[in-house]
Amino acid sequence: MNFHDWKVIVVEDTYDDQQLASRIFEHYGAEVFIAKNGYECLDLLTQIEPTVIVTDLAMPGKDGWQTLVAIRSNIATAHIPVIAITAYHSTDVAEDAMNAGFDGYFPKPINPQTFIGRVADIIAQ
Repeated sequence: MNFHDWKVIVVEDTYDDQQLASRIFEHYGAEVFIAKNGYECLDLLTQIEPTVIVTDLAMPGKDGWQTLVAIRSNIATAHIPVIAITAYHSTDVAEDAMNAGFDGYFPKPINPQTFIGRVADIIAQ
């Protein structure tokens, strides 16, 4: 897979988590756009068509759950893979995320090697 063709939106409200996720993708050559909440993500979607969106679930303003609903309800963005990441990991949250329509789910802290491989698999589907 050619990561250099990827455009990734990382939706994360904390600086450290923004940096971790974006640096993983940038290490493999992807172009990364940062949004601090769902509102900023939806604004970015009017400007670019990303390969994938990686969003935290818990954020002030529009959280990851609400952002997913907005993305899936828009015919222009409904096809974009959306991956959830969260520090509030449990089996119930993972199941709820997949049932809500996320294409993937990762508990924090994310492991860079397994994360990028699984994201690549999700995009390839």
